[in-house]
Amino acid sequence: MKSLLPLLLGLLCSLPASAHLEVTPFPKVVQGGIPLAGLTSTEVHGLVVYRMVVPVGTARLTVTTNGGSGNLGLYLRKNVHPGYNGEGADFESAFPGTRQRILVNAPSAGVWFIGVQGTQAGYTGVQMLAVTKQAKGAPPAVTLTPAPGIYTGGTTCSLKAKGATVRYTTDGNDPDESSPVAPASLPITSDTTVKARAYTSSGAAGPVVEGLYQVHPAGEVRDLENFGVVHHLGSAKGGRHLFRISAGAGEKLTVLAEGGKGKSTISVRYGSIPPTGKPAKGDTSFVYSTNSRVVIPETTAGDYYIAVDATATYSGRTVMAYTAGDGADLVPWGIVLDPYVSNEVFEPASCEVQEGMIDAGARRILRYTTEIRNVGGQDMVMPDPVGNPFFEYQECHGHYHFKGFAASRLLDMGGNELRVGRKVSFCLLDTNRWDRGSATRQRYNCSSQGIQAGWGDVYDSGLPGQWIEIGDLAAGSYQLEITVNPDGILAETNYTNNTVVIPVTIPTGE
Repeated sequence: MKSLLPLLLGLLCSLPASAHLEVTPFPKVVQGGIPLAGLTSTEVHGLVVYRMVVPVGTARLTVTTNGGSGNLGLYLRKNVHPGYNGEGADFESAFPGTRQRILVNAPSAGVWFIGVQGTQAGYTGVQMLAVTKQAKGAPPAVTLTPAPGIYTGGTTCSLKAKGATVRYTTDGNDPDESSPVAPASLPITSDTTVKARAYTSSGAAGPVVEGLYQVHPAGEVRDLENFGVVHHLGSAKGGRHLFRISAGAGEKLTVLAEGGKGKSTISVRYGSIPPTGKPAKGDTSFVYSTNSRVVIPETTAGDYYIAVDATATYSGRTVMAYTAGDGADLVPWGIVLDPYVSNEVFEPASCEVQEGMIDAGARRILRYTTEIRNVGGQDMVMPDPVGNPFFEYQECHGHYHFKGFAASRLLDMGGNELRVGRKVSFCLLDTNRWDRGSATRQRYNCSSQGIQAGWGDVYDSGLPGQWIEIGDLAAGSYQLEITVNPDGILAETNYTNNTVVIPVTIPTGE
């Protein structure tokens, strides 16, 4: 640990070895230069973790806390959550009071985690600020607007980098000094992979930025299977995406359009494509919503047509449609996986080694975030873990985990298995209310385990066990597969949606 400031001795004597406090399962994202105000924790020794991404070419990272009242410690760690009292942290600051400061010169690009831990009686009204400063003369990364994704009828892309010349390719090769200069707007009328790189006046080259734009014909209707999910939808104002899903009689159909930036509406109609705009007064032939969610409480057997209309330009939207069965149904949510390579050293006495997650020593691992959603009509309620052979009591964490809740594999692009992750045990609890129509209050935790209908359990990439060990695997393109309830021990209404596969790139030199 690189100690930037003296560690307050009182902080070190806080937790007994057997104590366990809740981790931060899904950290709030900190944006560089934008303060988070009003941070408060009255829990003695409560640790809250935040996540930020440091861009390539950063010369300095500064994290500060100030204002309010109380006492806290500030910790910073690359790729992994800092532990209690700064365990494993790369940098720390723990003066009395709330005024803390960490400065890191030339931080490596990628995911960093900020830990704020209260001491004594905690803290209230604190402001935190993280600021990154680019190296002088460093070429910026290119911004692609609109964001890569799926569009209807085509789109127009702008490629910009402040104070630099942008060169690009669409043939799959990385751009170089001889590649064409990006026009003010680049028309995209078919599936296209855009690669772009910024060059400064001195000839310095920035990182290659890559984006896949997929184009579907305007007016095309795409079929969705039950629990079908389409990520990365985008559209200019006035555009629409059309889908179709089949339902049985008397089912409950839910359609969601969530995430990303911009504005869209959802319309759902039985038997035919819904018209654009709001229904006229008294028109009950279709259901229209501006709040990202439509529910048909009792369906007629047949096809339902879904329209996602852009009331303003949007990108990064996810659409999901499903008929919920009368029971729990677990689905891994692929868009949050966001994998990255991390090189770490695990001590023999660490919880990760003691609990059999990994062997001691230097390890090269692929970290990822896991979110398991309950898309069923009922809660997933776990039994009493005491004496239950499907649970294990983990001394390091101080509570029971359900054994083998999730499994992971790394595949080549042909689907062949290359690496297998150890099955991960989970403490099942409510962390993310993804369905606005679900119960508004958390019900399940590590003492009374389960996942409510319309809620999800999220384990961030920086937490123990969220990895596949990849060893000397070569750089290149692969696939990451995550399966929930792999042995079918938990009762679900549908087991066919328990696996998700996403593409992943292992970068050179990591």
